Amino acid sequence: MSKRFDAENPFTDEAIAKQWATSVEVESGNWRDKVLYPEMRRWLAGIVEPKAIILDVGSGQGRGSTEIDGYGTYIGVEPSEFLVNRAKEMYSAPNRSFIIGNAYELPIDSESVDGVISVNVLFHLANLETAVKEMSRALKRGGSFFVNTTNNDSVEVWKTLYTDLVVNETMMQGNIRLPGAEPALNTFYFQPNKLVIDALEKHGLHTEKISYSCVKDGKTLFITIEGKKA
Repeated sequence: MSKRFDAENPFTDEAIAKQWATSVEVESGNWRDKVLYPEMRRWLAGIVEPKAIILDVGSGQGRGSTEIDGYGTYIGVEPSEFLVNRAKEMYSAPNRSFIIGNAYELPIDSESVDGVISVNVLFHLANLETAVKEMSRALKRGGSFFVNTTNNDSVEVWKTLYTDLVVNETMMQGNIRLPGAEPALNTFYFQPNKLVIDALEKHGLHTEKISYSCVKDGKTLFITIEGKKA
């Protein structure tokens, strides 16, 4: 593994992106199917707008676009060219678009979407504040958000999932074991749960529900934060 703390987004490397795509595509009956996707569907069902425009920040290879239903338009933004092309190949539909972009400068008009999804993205980002600000900018007033990220209270358990781990004061990086695929380089920024919630609130994204999921060694690995923009 290349021990580089400047590699904020390993997924722009095609080989690493392929490993992650394989893992998500072959995964069946695990946390995503049992917990994450049902929760996303429940969240989407609560959006009043009948033809809701949904923005997925860090959409990967696009599988999420098929696991939720009832939206009018789905827009997936992803920095990896390989993953965007994979999404277009596998999940293309008239009401779905997959575009290259990053969380710090979303290629989306201000206050143009009814809902924002961010799944397993924020903990990969060095600048949490900028990413949250951009999500809020794109979301209409009264719009809903669904943010899933790592539960920072369980960092010690997360460390056991990595090999070749390198840690500094703000982050860790190593090869994480993936279902159905070879271990892949992964960057994990330490973001206390309160820091994430406070960043959302600061930019007008008010928390209405917090839940935890995926238990390992008595700890929950993920936190989901839901709410609306004031």
